[in-house]
Amino acid sequence: MMTKAITRRGFVAASAATAALAASGTSLYGCASDAAEAAEHTASVVNTQCSACPKQCGYAAYVVDGSLDKVIGNSTHPYAAGTLCARGFGSATASQVEERLNTPLRKNAAGFYDEIDWDTAITEIAANLKTIATDQGPQAIAAITDGTSTAQWYTTRLLAAFGSPNSYVSASAANSSIASGLALATGYSAYEPDYAHAKVLVILGASVIDAPDPGTVAGLEAAKEAGAQIVMVDSRLSQSSSLATEFMGVRAGTELALVLSLAHELLNDAALYQAAAATMEGLAEWKAALSDYTPAWAAEITGVPADAIVSLAKSLANAAPAACIDVTWMAMFGGSYANTGELARAVALTNTVLGCWNTQGGAYVAAPVDWTSCAFAPVATTATDITATEAPLAVDGSAATLIRLAHDGSVGGLVLVDANIVAEYPDPAYVEQALAACSLTVAVTPIMTETAQQCTYVLPELEWSESAQIPVVSGAKTPVVTVSSAVVEPAVDNAWSVADIMTAVAQSAGVSTPFPQTVEEAAEALCSCLGTNYDGACTVGTVSCNVAAPEVQAGAWPTASGKVECVSAAADAAGVSACPVWVAPTASDETEGLYRLTTGNQALLFATELTNLAPLADIAKEYDLEGIWINADEASRAGIAEGDKVTISNDHATATLNAHVTQLIEPSAVYMACHYGVENEDEKNANDLGVRQASFVPFALETGYGAPLLQESMVTITKAGA
Repeated sequence: MMTKAITRRGFVAASAATAALAASGTSLYGCASDAAEAAEHTASVVNTQCSACPKQCGYAAYVVDGSLDKVIGNSTHPYAAGTLCARGFGSATASQVEERLNTPLRKNAAGFYDEIDWDTAITEIAANLKTIATDQGPQAIAAITDGTSTAQWYTTRLLAAFGSPNSYVSASAANSSIASGLALATGYSAYEPDYAHAKVLVILGASVIDAPDPGTVAGLEAAKEAGAQIVMVDSRLSQSSSLATEFMGVRAGTELALVLSLAHELLNDAALYQAAAATMEGLAEWKAALSDYTPAWAAEITGVPADAIVSLAKSLANAAPAACIDVTWMAMFGGSYANTGELARAVALTNTVLGCWNTQGGAYVAAPVDWTSCAFAPVATTATDITATEAPLAVDGSAATLIRLAHDGSVGGLVLVDANIVAEYPDPAYVEQALAACSLTVAVTPIMTETAQQCTYVLPELEWSESAQIPVVSGAKTPVVTVSSAVVEPAVDNAWSVADIMTAVAQSAGVSTPFPQTVEEAAEALCSCLGTNYDGACTVGTVSCNVAAPEVQAGAWPTASGKVECVSAAADAAGVSACPVWVAPTASDETEGLYRLTTGNQALLFATELTNLAPLADIAKEYDLEGIWINADEASRAGIAEGDKVTISNDHATATLNAHVTQLIEPSAVYMACHYGVENEDEKNANDLGVRQASFVPFALETGYGAPLLQESMVTITKAGA
């Protein structure tokens, strides 16, 4: 096993790719290439948000002669920090994709699509939803969205109008287990480390360059410059090594053992224990449960030397409260295991022992927004979340559990908004069967994705830059609100915004829930609720808002006890231990010749729809980013050299792609990025680029939490043709 920091030998391609894409963002469509030409044109500036991931960074879009010329991240946005990530630059080109849909489609009895007009599509979909709600109950209607603000706001409102609460964010891209584990312990589903002021940071299994945002990167750069100890914990050495002072190579899926051992050491510090006991319910019981989780025990499981664990625990204790463990925004690095929810719960408790909450250099919990005074307040429903019985610990429900219920025939109508679940969830064939089991499936999408190809109706959607959007509240330490206006005219004639689609369906169905006349009307009402003027916000993009920081002292936590809870009756009832203890990954890496197939994002890609953008796909090809990582020693034993074609296989799939041979990955694991393997000629740029990691994964869910286990599969790797 890897037991010390790995060198960066041979690790250059991905960093170069990120730089290449950032450079490409300065002139997206080739406008005004010299000073003389530029003088003849006037640029208009529109403030908007990125749609490449749910963080939705604010940026200014410069438009010349109706075309987007360049984008500049908003300097006052906590995530953008004055720039955009590689995905943000690439996603700005989305409206120009050649394969844009331009008319509603309905699948016929032969399995082919007929073009229909909007009135027919809206009328039929509304009637079908109404029939399902009447005959099967509102529970039988559900939706999955990509989690961006407008898609989630309007889709949730439409379902609530029919009496259904079953609106979910795609769990393969969101951190459902992380959010749920945090909420189980603290009542809050997210937090943000104060990276810039921290003295010690432990970042678990998350490549902060490949996954989060420029603001996080800037904060870590500031911390490193100030002398902070930044420890990256992962099974592979990602691009984030440039931001770290230390790397701990762990066996994939064993981060929980490391955290439990750190907690064991920290709770032996009398001062820390006494301070924590005032704000933690059941601390003595959890400490007793940790009694056997010594550094020596964790060393056997993780591969990290015991003395390194002891040293890290001492560093955390000495730096507290300006110290924390970061398990946020995992982007499937370190997540998607059978123990991910428990990892998040253990991290929340360990951070509480460090006393780091809402403290400079610690971590700030995200304050919830009270929308009840808004003119368009959330609509309450009497029905229960359909996934609650099988995934009772999922804080916002479980999209993956919904797919399993659909597969079993419990879902009648399913609406999918920019959620390519066939391409991104485990076992694509299983997901296709789940869609086929629904009597009505509707895909709202700009292009014909793999998921859209399985749906009854396909509705062409405007791209993000072509219409105004619902504002977003961002940041935990200093919350801000960011607005988004239409940037360019639609590139296709007959696509509708998701807001117009959902409003039209509601009107056709005759449901009584009030919908705004326009997105701008909704945005104005939401901004007013936040103490912000919408028109003024549009001129600057990102402004402060009146979301108050939550109290975190004893008695103020939004839990049953008013404290951070070490013991949970809900967890016990769900088949999970009452307090966080060791849970092993379900797939064993002990068999020689079998490797755990790990996955995650890359700096320029976040989801399959981004892979279809030409600038991003071209860079992925140029730097061979779709290959599979394998440890150099393991490769040598198998006769595999850098760049060789290798065959990856298990009981679910077999495929061939290029090998990336490196010492930068733990020997029992291999790594394949999660957004490749599109087999769809309607996605020209993504088609046949790389291999789909999810094809090798059985459809299985985390106990209690209901998240998909994307990293719980084993594969063999052999040299192709050998």
